[in-house]
Amino acid sequence: MIFPVASRSFLPALMSFFCLCSHVQATPLLALQESDQCGACHNPGRAQRPVLERRCTLDCQGCHVDPSGGGPRNQWGAYYEYDSLSMQNFFQPQDPLKDESRFDLHYDGRLIGRRSEGQSRSFPMNSEFSVRLRPLVTHLHLIWQAGFLGRPESRKIDYHNRELNRFSQKFSLMLDALPLNMYVRAFRGVPVYGLRRPNHSLWIRERTGLGQFAMTDALAVGGTPTVPFLHYSLMNGDPSAEPEDRQKGYSFHGGMRGVSYGWHVNGSLWRTRSRKNEVDMKAVGAGAKLPWVLLMAERNWRLVKPLQLSSAERQTLQSQTSDQHPSSVISEYTLALSGIRGMMPGIVYESLAGDGGVAFRKSFFLDLHPVPFLQFEFWRRYESGQRSLYDSLAVLRFYTSF
Repeated sequence: MIFPVASRSFLPALMSFFCLCSHVQATPLLALQESDQCGACHNPGRAQRPVLERRCTLDCQGCHVDPSGGGPRNQWGAYYEYDSLSMQNFFQPQDPLKDESRFDLHYDGRLIGRRSEGQSRSFPMNSEFSVRLRPLVTHLHLIWQAGFLGRPESRKIDYHNRELNRFSQKFSLMLDALPLNMYVRAFRGVPVYGLRRPNHSLWIRERTGLGQFAMTDALAVGGTPTVPFLHYSLMNGDPSAEPEDRQKGYSFHGGMRGVSYGWHVNGSLWRTRSRKNEVDMKAVGAGAKLPWVLLMAERNWRLVKPLQLSSAERQTLQSQTSDQHPSSVISEYTLALSGIRGMMPGIVYESLAGDGGVAFRKSFFLDLHPVPFLQFEFWRRYESGQRSLYDSLAVLRFYTSF
């Protein structure tokens, strides 16, 4: 989760984030980077598993408890975190198949510092607690997450004032590690759609309604049987939204990945409807790993269609407007350098076409993992088109596992 600061405040932005958590918000670029490294997820040279029991995958499900990516890591993600992600490691982690723990705890806390037009401000952005139970060690997962959001005018989060600090809860009951690495899941959270990004302010997440405030109750089924991957979610809408604003429908995300050159192609569909409008989205993407270079691209089409309502129907609505992102076409292209352990520099180019015109943005980034538990990110962004601006930001994260 990343927020901009003024271009003159690069050094004060160094403390833009402080994160004590069990995970780093990873990126599909890491999957590309490790596409041909079996030892990144388990002890090298281990005997092959039977075909129906294999879970080798380059999808988000490979490292994260949540198949949509982000959030707490599973035992394979924890192994990668300690063994291969950082420049320097201090111990050899346990092979995931030998992990017989029945529960784990996670805490994610972030502190933001921002300076704009000569003014600087720092405040706690969020505080999130997560608990995962594995009563059978394998297959069954029970997950609960509670989150609080801070406010710019407050120096601390008031855990007793849930309304002021926008308290939210996420739940998940999941059966996974089924044959062909399939899963079934009932959850409150974010459905799988498109390529997950760690930076929620990128247009292809923020302007498609899949940013930090996205929420829905849903049933999902999916899996990653090595090369192909597929995820289908049946959504019942955001429980915190007004009943007439709850978008109900389905989403689909699928494609194929390969070890050679880390190639992948993906496609996504989204069809939801509320009493006010319909939202149709589709996305296509691709990526590859070349010598020292990672390439990734995705394009999303979003169409919001207001429904024709009678005057009597409108009188029954609690709100006449709908908090929906408008129709748009968004493209994103990423190029990153690979091959340097614990460091990844790169550039992201974005374009957004909508009712307000066309906008473009170039972002240069540097991602550093010097040691386990620590990550730095630096961004420099230039935007043109509808508006002209540039900013700098920095991210500091500290994470651990229990």
